[in-house]
Amino acid sequence: MSRWLATLLLGLALATAAPAAESPQAERVQEALQRYNAGVGALARRDLENAVYQFRHAVRLNPNLVEAQHNLGITLLELGQPGPATEAFTRVLELQPDHPEARLGLGLAYRAQGDPERAVAELSRVARKKADDPQLQLTLGELYRRLKQPQQAVTHLREATRLAPADAGIQFQLGLACADSGDIDQAMAAFRRAVEIRPDDADAYYNLGVVAGEKIRTLVDERVSAYRKAAELRPTQADAHYHLGVAYIQKAQISRVEDKRALLQLALEQFRLFQQSAPQDPKASSAAHNIEVLEPQVK
Repeated sequence: MSRWLATLLLGLALATAAPAAESPQAERVQEALQRYNAGVGALARRDLENAVYQFRHAVRLNPNLVEAQHNLGITLLELGQPGPATEAFTRVLELQPDHPEARLGLGLAYRAQGDPERAVAELSRVARKKADDPQLQLTLGELYRRLKQPQQAVTHLREATRLAPADAGIQFQLGLACADSGDIDQAMAAFRRAVEIRPDDADAYYNLGVVAGEKIRTLVDERVSAYRKAAELRPTQADAHYHLGVAYIQKAQISRVEDKRALLQLALEQFRLFQQSAPQDPKASSAAHNIEVLEPQVK
């Protein structure tokens, strides 16, 4: 049973049979209730194909039987048939526009069909009445990630973590959304929280490693930029050339293969400038060693 089925099961109760039939129409209404009750029983037993058969029969006999339409949509979703489920939930909303469970079901059906825009539209309406539902906030966050709207995703996922702070899965999704938005520090914090809650979560550890790598790249880029600017502003500052050379080596180590040679050439040039500027500096021997190692690599 999916995590949403319990929420959606509005009508999982036997309907009261109608009084003895006095007309063909009354007979149809009574048979529709009997079919509906049979569908409820089949759904409770997880006999989904039979449940669909019974609910469909019920709505053919009585198209206005909201409970049958609704549970037909639920069962079709469970069977992985979101298209027909969408039709069933839409019919419920035509009959009862304020039916929140049917609107939730419609949003989930759109999600299953790969239509995140419509899913968000329906689920956002539900969220206004179910603001304290962490799973609904999680689903909206995941949908906004699909729509390439990471800031919106982060907003919903932060709310989900507030409502369910011990849910490792929500923390994981928040980490992904923060990474999408470029907020590496917050992504790392979320993945760390996920592995604290669930220490055997390999995916969370993997993604923590990924964003930590991004953090390292950002810091190395900032280091290169800072030392380069220092060397430009004060070319006689030997230490700036030495540390810029080290930073270029670090950048080469985490860069694409095709970029490595150019970065190592830049590092070599900085170590040579350092040697010229400060031949008596204690770091001169280290610079000479680096030059000896780098020269064969950039030929």
